[in-house]
Amino acid sequence: MAGTGARDSKEPTGKPGGQGKRGKPGTKPGGAAGGASGRRGDGTGAGGGASKPRSRLVRYTAVGGLLLALLAGCGGITTGVLAGEGHLPGDSMREVWSTGPETPPSESGNGAWAVGDTLVRSRSHGVTGFDARSGAERWSWTPSGGAAICSVSRAAEDGVALVAQGRPGAPDDESVADGQGCATVVALDLEDGRELWRTARTPSGGGIGDEKDAVAVGGGLAVVRDEFAYWEYPWADEQPGFVRPDRALRALDLRTGKPRWTAAMPEDCVPHRVAAARNQVLALVVCERKDVRLAAFDPADGGHRWTSALSRTRTVDPAGNDSWFLSADPAVVSVDGLDLRGYPTVLSFSADGRAQGRIASGGDTGHLATATPAQARVAYGRLYAVEAMYHDTISAFDLRSGRRLWRAKLERLEDVLALRVAEGRVTALVDLYASKGEDGLLVLDADTGDERDLRTFPDSVGASSGEITDLFGHEGRLIPARGAGFRPFTAYEER
Repeated sequence: MAGTGARDSKEPTGKPGGQGKRGKPGTKPGGAAGGASGRRGDGTGAGGGASKPRSRLVRYTAVGGLLLALLAGCGGITTGVLAGEGHLPGDSMREVWSTGPETPPSESGNGAWAVGDTLVRSRSHGVTGFDARSGAERWSWTPSGGAAICSVSRAAEDGVALVAQGRPGAPDDESVADGQGCATVVALDLEDGRELWRTARTPSGGGIGDEKDAVAVGGGLAVVRDEFAYWEYPWADEQPGFVRPDRALRALDLRTGKPRWTAAMPEDCVPHRVAAARNQVLALVVCERKDVRLAAFDPADGGHRWTSALSRTRTVDPAGNDSWFLSADPAVVSVDGLDLRGYPTVLSFSADGRAQGRIASGGDTGHLATATPAQARVAYGRLYAVEAMYHDTISAFDLRSGRRLWRAKLERLEDVLALRVAEGRVTALVDLYASKGEDGLLVLDADTGDERDLRTFPDSVGASSGEITDLFGHEGRLIPARGAGFRPFTAYEER
């Protein structure tokens, strides 16, 4: 999920890439794509060890010169043109297939999963499965009775994902009294789109909105966060309601929907977001009507294990300090604004709830980009994240200590669009402002940050505004998933 589990598909054996930018304004300034440098860090945060790889321009100049010597004449000139356009064999990527454009944009229920040879995307109006080899549509599922999807599980497990849906009130009814809210949870088999089971969920009201982490999967469980009208969060003016201890947080068997347990909340706390893994179920809970804390529950019976403060020096406000899970095992949480500047801070916790590494934006660290899985990954006991500065940086941090292990800087004004971490490599899609090919692929060693490959795309991969929401690998290809309003998937492979 943003962080609860690894993807099912394999990392490409080749070097991946992307497609399809929308409406990037103006011309792209800046220089060629830079390589990465770094060794396992010494705590200083500086790159070191390996010498900085040659820039993309220098690399193509060398390749073009060699081919000129071999081919001579107009053949060599053609090779140079191809290199400049991102078409040089051996150093470029090509599009294999792409799903069609998608309209209109969806304001809720957006998600993407990869299961075996099936790619799946969710939008408010339905869920669709595509063949990972060809991009052809395999199946579609649509909520019945005019319902809309309001929340989905960020991860899938055993080929199953959860979809929460509800029916909004009439458009001219401001009270949405006729609506049912986000009142039903459905388990879908992502291989063929079959509905496995459904259960009622208690919503907070009759409206439909984008509800983050209302449902989660992990450890063979489907975890559901119920709500009640007038739960007294700090921004609510109404009198406090109540939280039924048998309904606030509960788990069902992921495949059958059979109830497994219900969890009693810590005193004066209500669940805010949920995550699940094999070893623990987690919830960000709002306690004493104002403070977000992290609570853990036993996945076997729902017993409360521990509650830990996100900050020991200040109150974490659920409205002003948005918080979400990057991982359920290990427990890793991103919190906005702990430094009073509005930028994310990443917090990690031990299995018994002790605070461990704290990775804060600012100072030597850039502004951490943690809002989507595409730019922040938890793997190998580390956080791999994009730091947004005047030039973007890809960094690896140790979760236990918060110490930077290595840093790979791009050239000025170039953006990292997305990251994928698998099989010991960090694959980054990069917006190359100075390249006619526009976008590039950078592959780094996950342990050291050393550059392993550098390639370009003849077309644009995605806008720097967050169009790419995730990256999947399948049979040597890289497949970016895109947000609402864009074509869902495109597959690329080495040219």
